[in-house]
Amino acid sequence: MSELGPVDAIVLGFPGQRLTPAVLTAVDEVEARGDVRVIDMLIVVKDFHGEISHHEISEYEDMRDMAAEVAARRMLGLAGENDVEQIGLIMPPDSLVVVIFVENVWAREVAVRIREAGGRLLSYTRLPQETVDAMEDQIETAAAFGDSAAGDD
Repeated sequence: MSELGPVDAIVLGFPGQRLTPAVLTAVDEVEARGDVRVIDMLIVVKDFHGEISHHEISEYEDMRDMAAEVAARRMLGLAGENDVEQIGLIMPPDSLVVVIFVENVWAREVAVRIREAGGRLLSYTRLPQETVDAMEDQIETAAAFGDSAAGDD
């Protein structure tokens, strides 16, 4: 197995079980650009009555090509039956959760060099979208009023 870059587990929730083909197509497009590589994917559904089931992306007609590629890559076995049960316990009724395991291809070489030097990742934090939005608002305000507003809080 070749060296892997950092792997993220991305958990997406959809009320009303509304996973649209556009969402899966967007994942496919990001992978096609080479930004990430989908290693595994799990789709868990909880119906109105609390019954839990899981689905493969191959069940979504527009995603069969991606499903074949993901199936060929299942080298890590990241998602399994135990995950379905654990996710299902915390899901509200009439909802759908998608867990996508992606390798950050863009960071593969850096990760390899860090490991070769004996380094390791100590922390990884993804900023919430609200924080990013607030930062963008501050940048736009600073640009509108000149750089002097950038340091004011």
